[in-house]
Amino acid sequence: MQMTWKTTKEYMKKDLYRNLESCSMKDMIKAFCARNTTAGLLVNYRICHYFAGLEKRNAIQFLLHSFCYIRFRHLQERCGIEMSQRTEIGYGLRLPHKGGIVVHINAVIGNNCEIMQGVTIGNNIMKSRDEVAVIGDQVLLCTGAKIIGKVKIGNTVIVGANAVVTHDIEDHTIVGGIPARPIGKCDDRFVINRL
Repeated sequence: MQMTWKTTKEYMKKDLYRNLESCSMKDMIKAFCARNTTAGLLVNYRICHYFAGLEKRNAIQFLLHSFCYIRFRHLQERCGIEMSQRTEIGYGLRLPHKGGIVVHINAVIGNNCEIMQGVTIGNNIMKSRDEVAVIGDQVLLCTGAKIIGKVKIGNTVIVGANAVVTHDIEDHTIVGGIPARPIGKCDDRFVINRL
């Protein structure tokens, strides 16, 4: 999906609000210039995602994209987060902690999701290198959760700490264990800092 610049700015504001409880222009500039924050990583991701989706770029857009991409890669190293500028991620992504987060390029992540440290969203190499998860809206992936292969995670779901998801998960479910199994029902009370 090609993003407009207006939509990109709205997504950045929603990301910042989820992470910082504020989304002023000052906060956006501060996050963009940050050297090692997840908010800065998200701002640079959004800009890179916008430029990467353009069919044609003029010289100024190419230079801006190159600059932001270098910053994006640098922030990934500093924060310990591996993700692609081409991954489809909805608005309001919250990354409260740094470290050990891996998101496959083909993953699709919905709106108002939260990813804790140590989470992997990857492929099942025994089946396919390209088929990975589609994650719904308002999903919380707790510390150490692993989402493996072509699975669909519904809306308003909590994946417990160190759970390994290899099968689809229905809406409004809490799952845990290896392999992950339903352990309860879920509402959206865990979703914080919504606009």
